[in-house]
Amino acid sequence: MNMIFDQEMCTQCGICTEICPIGIIFQDAQNMPYVPDNMGYACTRCGNCEAFCPEGAISPLFKIEHSVPDDAVLPDITPEQLGLYMRKRRSIRNYKDTIVDRATIENILDIVRFAPSGVNNQPVHWLIVHDPEKVKDLTRLTIDWMREIVASDTPNPIKPVMQGLITAYENGKDPICRGAPHIAIAHAQEDNPMAYTDCIIALSWLELAAPAFGLGACWAGFLKMAATSYKPVIDELGLPEGHVVQYAMMFGYPKYDVCNIPGRLPSRTIWK
Repeated sequence: MNMIFDQEMCTQCGICTEICPIGIIFQDAQNMPYVPDNMGYACTRCGNCEAFCPEGAISPLFKIEHSVPDDAVLPDITPEQLGLYMRKRRSIRNYKDTIVDRATIENILDIVRFAPSGVNNQPVHWLIVHDPEKVKDLTRLTIDWMREIVASDTPNPIKPVMQGLITAYENGKDPICRGAPHIAIAHAQEDNPMAYTDCIIALSWLELAAPAFGLGACWAGFLKMAATSYKPVIDELGLPEGHVVQYAMMFGYPKYDVCNIPGRLPSRTIWK
C-alpha cells in the first residue's frame, strides 16, 4: 500500500476517514489523514478515498490504470433518460454478420472493469472469442455434449429440451449462440468463492453498456453449462490453469432495432 496524502492540497475535511470502508484512515493531531503502518496491509485498493476527496489530495499510486473524470464530457443524465435506456435493454438473439472491431470491445471492457466486486477483489478475467468460426465450433461442441446427454442415462435439468435444440441445429439453425459473431467468457480462479457473483455483475455491466456502442448481447446459458462439464468445450476454450468459466455471453450488432418496450410485472416489494 503506497497511499500519499498531499499536505498542501488537503483541507483536513475528514471525508476520507469516513468514506474508507475498511476504516484504516485516521487523522492526526493536526487533522491530517494518515494510515497507521500496521494497517496498510488491509487496504483493498477500492479507491474510495481518492474518488471522494474534493481536493484531489489523495494519490494511492496503486499502479492501476484509471481514467480522470472531465466535467466537459460528463453531462447530467436525467432519471427519465436513464430509465428509458435501461428499459430498452433486450436479450438479442438475431445478429448481423458484421464483425465488431477489437477497439470497440476493448472500450466496453474498459468500462466494465469498474464493475463492483467483493472486497474489491477484481477476480474477473475475459476470454473474447472474436473469430465467428470459433463461435460456430463452440456451438457444434455444445450440441455434441447434448447428444451425449440425450443418449445416456445422465440426468440433466434441461434434458427434456435438448432433442429439440439438436434437431434445430441439424436443420441449419444455431440454438446455442444464435448466430452471434462473438462470445465473451468471464472466467476466474476456481477456488474464489465470490468469483461467480462478481463475474455475473461484470457481464451485466457488459450487456447494459453494449447498446451505447450499437451492440446487443444475450446470456449464453447452454454454452456455459457445456463449458463447465464437457471436456471438448473446456479444451477448446483453453483457459489458464485453475480457471473455470463463470458465465458466457453472446454479442454483436443486432439484426433488428428495438421499437417498443414490452410490459413487465409490477415490482413485488415488502416494506418494513
